[in-house]
Amino acid sequence: MRKVSFFVTALALLAAMAWAHNAVLWAYVENGKVFVEAFFSDGGKIKDGQIVVVDAAGQKILDGKTDAEGKFSFTPPKREKLTIILLLDGGHRSEFVIEAEEFEENATPTPSPGKI
Repeated sequence: MRKVSFFVTALALLAAMAWAHNAVLWAYVENGKVFVEAFFSDGGKIKDGQIVVVDAAGQKILDGKTDAEGKFSFTPPKREKLTIILLLDGGHRSEFVIEAEEFEENATPTPSPGKI
Protein backbone atom coordinates (compact mmCIF):
# COMPACT_ATOMS: atom_id res chain seq x y z
CA MET A 1 0.00 0.00 0.00
CA ARG A 2 2.84 2.36 0.83
CA LYS A 3 4.39 1.84 -2.65
CA VAL A 4 1.08 2.60 -4.36
CA SER A 5 0.63 5.75 -2.30
CA PHE A 6 4.17 6.91 -3.13
CA PHE A 7 3.60 6.18 -6.84
CA VAL A 8 0.33 8.15 -6.92
CA THR A 9 1.94 11.07 -5.07
CA ALA A 10 4.90 11.07 -7.48
CA LEU A 11 2.56 11.07 -10.50
CA ALA A 12 0.55 13.96 -9.07
CA LEU A 13 3.74 15.94 -8.44
CA LEU A 14 4.99 15.33 -11.99
CA ALA A 15 1.63 16.37 -13.43
CA ALA A 16 1.69 19.58 -11.38
CA MET A 17 5.23 20.34 -12.56
CA ALA A 18 4.23 19.75 -16.18
CA TRP A 19 1.23 22.07 -15.80
CA ALA A 20 3.42 24.78 -14.26
CA HIS A 21 5.39 24.92 -17.51
CA ASN A 22 2.41 24.80 -19.85
CA ALA A 23 2.88 27.34 -22.67
CA VAL A 24 0.12 29.91 -23.13
CA LEU A 25 -0.27 31.92 -26.32
CA TRP A 26 -2.54 34.94 -26.60
CA ALA A 27 -3.04 37.40 -29.46
CA TYR A 28 -5.21 40.37 -30.30
CA VAL A 29 -5.71 42.84 -33.13
CA GLU A 30 -5.37 46.57 -32.70
CA ASN A 31 -5.56 49.00 -35.63
CA GLY A 32 -4.80 46.25 -38.15
CA LYS A 33 -1.69 45.03 -36.31
CA VAL A 34 -1.50 41.69 -34.48
CA PHE A 35 0.05 41.60 -31.02
CA VAL A 36 1.16 38.25 -29.59
CA GLU A 37 2.12 37.36 -26.02
CA ALA A 38 3.66 34.04 -24.99
CA PHE A 39 4.14 32.95 -21.39
CA PHE A 40 4.18 29.91 -19.14
CA SER A 41 1.19 29.15 -16.94
CA ASP A 42 3.28 30.12 -13.92
CA GLY A 43 3.67 33.64 -15.40
CA GLY A 44 7.21 33.31 -16.77
CA LYS A 45 7.73 35.02 -20.14
CA ILE A 46 8.72 32.88 -23.13
CA LYS A 47 11.86 34.50 -24.56
CA ASP A 48 12.96 33.55 -28.10
CA GLY A 49 9.89 31.38 -28.69
CA GLN A 50 9.48 30.53 -32.37
CA ILE A 51 6.32 32.05 -33.86
CA VAL A 52 4.86 30.82 -37.15
CA VAL A 53 1.81 32.49 -38.72
CA VAL A 54 -0.29 30.62 -41.28
CA ASP A 55 -3.24 31.85 -43.33
CA ALA A 56 -6.66 30.28 -43.75
CA ALA A 57 -5.28 27.94 -46.44
CA GLY A 58 -2.56 26.69 -44.07
CA GLN A 59 0.26 28.50 -45.89
CA LYS A 60 3.03 30.05 -43.80
CA ILE A 61 2.97 33.81 -44.27
CA LEU A 62 5.66 34.81 -41.76
CA ASP A 63 7.69 33.71 -38.78
CA GLY A 64 9.77 35.24 -36.04
CA LYS A 65 10.72 35.02 -32.36
CA THR A 66 9.32 36.48 -29.18
CA ASP A 67 11.35 39.18 -27.44
CA ALA A 68 12.62 39.17 -23.84
CA GLU A 69 9.09 40.01 -22.64
CA GLY A 70 7.52 37.14 -24.60
CA LYS A 71 6.00 39.54 -27.14
CA PHE A 72 5.84 39.56 -30.94
CA SER A 73 3.87 41.79 -33.29
CA PHE A 74 3.28 42.06 -37.01
CA THR A 75 1.09 43.62 -39.66
CA PRO A 76 -0.42 40.81 -41.72
CA PRO A 77 -0.35 41.11 -45.52
CA LYS A 78 -4.08 40.34 -45.64
CA ARG A 79 -6.88 40.73 -43.13
CA GLU A 80 -8.02 37.13 -42.99
CA LYS A 81 -8.25 34.25 -40.54
CA LEU A 82 -4.79 33.56 -39.11
CA THR A 83 -3.40 30.78 -36.97
CA ILE A 84 -0.47 31.79 -34.79
CA ILE A 85 1.69 28.89 -33.65
CA LEU A 86 4.24 28.94 -30.84
CA LEU A 87 6.90 26.23 -31.15
CA LEU A 88 9.14 25.35 -28.21
CA ASP A 89 11.87 22.82 -27.52
CA GLY A 90 10.77 19.28 -26.84
CA GLY A 91 7.95 19.44 -29.39
CA HIS A 92 5.76 21.69 -27.24
CA ARG A 93 3.41 23.97 -29.14
CA SER A 94 0.49 26.26 -28.59
CA GLU A 95 -1.87 27.84 -31.11
CA PHE A 96 -4.12 30.87 -31.23
CA VAL A 97 -6.64 31.63 -33.99
CA ILE A 98 -7.61 35.13 -35.01
CA GLU A 99 -10.80 35.23 -37.06
CA ALA A 100 -11.09 37.63 -40.01
CA GLU A 101 -13.89 39.50 -38.23
CA GLU A 102 -11.47 40.65 -35.54
CA PHE A 103 -9.74 42.86 -38.11
CA GLU A 104 -13.07 44.51 -38.94
CA GLU A 105 -13.98 45.03 -35.27
CA ASN A 106 -10.64 46.63 -34.48
CA ALA A 107 -10.16 48.78 -37.56
CA THR A 108 -9.11 52.37 -37.14
CA PRO A 109 -12.18 54.56 -37.66
CA THR A 110 -12.04 56.72 -40.77
CA PRO A 111 -12.91 60.32 -39.96
CA SER A 112 -15.94 61.53 -41.84
CA PRO A 113 -15.80 64.88 -43.56
CA GLY A 114 -17.79 67.59 -41.90
CA LYS A 115 -17.66 70.67 -39.77
CA ILE A 116 -15.55 70.77 -36.66
